[in-house]
Amino acid sequence: MHIEGQQLGRYRLLRLIGRGGAGNVYLADDQRLTRQVAIKVIESEDPNSEATREATRLFEREARTIAMLSHPNILPLFDFGQETIDGAILAYLVLPFCPEGSLVKWLSQLNGTGTPMLLPHQVLHIVQQAADALDYAHDKQIIHRDVKPSN
Repeated sequence: MHIEGQQLGRYRLLRLIGRGGAGNVYLADDQRLTRQVAIKVIESEDPNSEATREATRLFEREARTIAMLSHPNILPLFDFGQETIDGAILAYLVLPFCPEGSLVKWLSQLNGTGTPMLLPHQVLHIVQQAADALDYAHDKQIIHRDVKPSN
């Protein structure tokens, strides 16, 4: 389903900025607060199927889990919602939009080959930030399960 330009709650979807196994991420305008945000959307065509109910339940659990976290190296959850458009259920998470993108995007921009050379202290700084965030989440009994530079 093409959903660019659609309205999800107070958010107008502008363009696709990423694809993942659990859904797509869009750049959107928060029309109430006049700011740009990133919206992760999962789409389910059959609202009555068991698979749709389970995916929506897991997505809401993800939202509640993220909402429990407050750490400088973990993006906060701004909002969570669900809309029906043309018979499809769209569940979504609203997160800060980071124009610089993911770590993998930043690393690939360091040089044109996609294999940048970092100094050891730079690598240490990046790994320390990730480790601090994971340690914080683990202290809250939360396991990430998908740690990678694109996340």
